[in-house]
Amino acid sequence: MAHCRAGAAGGTFPGLCPGEIRGLEVTKCLLAAAAAMLLSACGGKTMIEADASRMVAASPGSPWLTVENKGGTVVTVKGLDAKAHVEVTPDIVSVIQAQLRTSLQPKYFTDLIIGCRNVDLAVTATPQADSPATTIDLQADCRIVARGKVVAKGYRVRQSAPLNAAEPRLDVQVPALLQSASRELADQLWADVVATGVQR
Repeated sequence: MAHCRAGAAGGTFPGLCPGEIRGLEVTKCLLAAAAAMLLSACGGKTMIEADASRMVAASPGSPWLTVENKGGTVVTVKGLDAKAHVEVTPDIVSVIQAQLRTSLQPKYFTDLIIGCRNVDLAVTATPQADSPATTIDLQADCRIVARGKVVAKGYRVRQSAPLNAAEPRLDVQVPALLQSASRELADQLWADVVATGVQR
């Protein structure tokens, strides 16, 4: 059997026969197509952007109520065919703090201080359920000082929203879940403020 060598027929693949060259070109095309399909399946990007900056900007400045902020921005949504990563702007805790301030500022009285830390959350989607939904579980350790009376405890809240499995729109749903969970946390915090017996 004759062996091909570099030459005019070799083109850019010296030492290969024309048939071998065509085989390499087909392989390269198949690999490129597979990569394109993979990018398409992933939506062409690895992160879903969720802009909640207006929600944060609209909240009151309430220095008496703070949430320890470590700057985390990414929420991972589990339960879908592939995990979805949602990047919240400006960051997760800023959204929570903003909603707590919006909910509780109208109830403020002098010598009331609330501080929360160790914020943790999980978001899960159930697209195969009879009623598809996305659920957020939020927990935080908070300390209330109401005119010298102290309450320190862990808080847990859960909120759900209907899920359109065909078009999840997590860029909208994740900030909305953060907002509703923060409202429930605000209700729990205020219930403990009232339980101290301190009058406004």
